[in-house]
Amino acid sequence: MIIEELTTEISYLKLQKHKRDRVLRRLKVIEEQLIDEHLRKDRFEQQLLKERKDIEDLDRFSFLKMFRKLTGKQEGFRQKETAQMAAVEAKWRESQKMIATLEQDLEETKVEIADPKWSNLDERLELAIAQKKLWIFDNNLPEREIIKSLYQRQDEIHLLKREIDEALTAGDEANRALKFTLKKLDSAEDYSLWDMVFGGGIIATALKHSELNEAEDTIHKAQRALQRFYTELVDVQEMDLDSLKLERKSFTKFADYFFDDIFSAFSIHSSIQSSQKNVEGILNTVEELCRLLEEKQQKVQNEEEKITEQLSSILG
Repeated sequence: MIIEELTTEISYLKLQKHKRDRVLRRLKVIEEQLIDEHLRKDRFEQQLLKERKDIEDLDRFSFLKMFRKLTGKQEGFRQKETAQMAAVEAKWRESQKMIATLEQDLEETKVEIADPKWSNLDERLELAIAQKKLWIFDNNLPEREIIKSLYQRQDEIHLLKREIDEALTAGDEANRALKFTLKKLDSAEDYSLWDMVFGGGIIATALKHSELNEAEDTIHKAQRALQRFYTELVDVQEMDLDSLKLERKSFTKFADYFFDDIFSAFSIHSSIQSSQKNVEGILNTVEELCRLLEEKQQKVQNEEEKITEQLSSILG
């Protein structure tokens, strides 16, 4: 049947248009993120220079320094300044990694957008839709309006299913990255607890900082996964993100919050516990969003089955 052939072609062309448009949107988002990330890196560099100067200032003679030393407060100020500098340095290093990641994503996206199968895509789709409309109205079927609306909704569902699947894939990646981060933090907490209870020592301290260094690498992977999950979520049509109270900053600035926690207190043990709580909160949000996506996926699947049954009963 001609209408079925036209419908198949239109569905294919719409899918390709959807893919192309998503790549174009991704290209724009990556370019914007790169600009933002360069600005963040520059800001952190300035902060790092300032914090280093503050540390150096503590080593210079002053009556205030002498007073603090005599009253036992000098070391407390040094610890605080050092912790602030460590937090800024960690953010700066993460920003450098993110820039390298985004630059790689940008190059890959540019290659993808040059795919020849997307040549003249808009014109081909417009022509196929015009041919389908002409056939429907020329044949003057009593059910033409029903058929038209059913095919239109079927196309929408096909695209929506793909968006949900891609969002769920990104959500699973974020889930795994966050759980791995928690595992690293658990290991670091064990060593910091050993320090608190038994006084630690060279071996325990070395192991503790080794685990924290590995946790830093996993944070970058989690940050990247969260950014991609957020991008996919925003792209899902018919998803009311406002009602979920999803804040972009909680996902895209996750690494900053993490490093603020790690270096916010003099006790590494309490800092690790704070970071664990933060990661667990984001993980719960990701799991809840994935659950809602799965519910939406099932509803869309049920609707698609009903449309297929309706079309079969009309077209025979």
